[in-house]
Amino acid sequence: MKRRERAVGDCAEDAAFSPSQADGAGVSADDGKERLDAMAKLAGFDFSLLSAFPRGDRTAFTENRLISNWPQSLIGFYEAADLFYCSRLVTAMKRTIVPIFCEEGAFAGSAANRENRKLNVLFQMHGLKNTFAFTLHDADLKQYIFAFSGGCPAHARAGDGAALRLHGAPGQGFA
Repeated sequence: MKRRERAVGDCAEDAAFSPSQADGAGVSADDGKERLDAMAKLAGFDFSLLSAFPRGDRTAFTENRLISNWPQSLIGFYEAADLFYCSRLVTAMKRTIVPIFCEEGAFAGSAANRENRKLNVLFQMHGLKNTFAFTLHDADLKQYIFAFSGGCPAHARAGDGAALRLHGAPGQGFA
């Protein structure tokens, strides 16, 4: 049985941000995408990703990706590379609970091989050079990755409050 077949029963309906559940609540997937995009722009990034944390037989990128504004060609290539579950970003997030900042190569694997170099170049060509990411969990303790990528905003590198900027000014939060 292929990994995708095993995960079908545990895929979208298992996610806290499931499009089918959101429709019943009067919230659309587009609303979530717009809010995530606004958070990314507020922090000075161009690209955003909301993903379930890879676990068990749900390791593929498309099985875990809930919302993103990545180019479709990049999503397809990244899914084919099958490196999300062992990417530098996911590996680093398994070791810490604090937000992380990765300079180039956040989504590639940790091995120094030609495929990883090719993937790094592809991400950079699409503008996903640097990545600021953190994890949150829902009431059922399912863990999610929020990643914002793009150029290198000075505040993200300096660590002087990029995470706080993602929540907006007082009274302008993303509830």
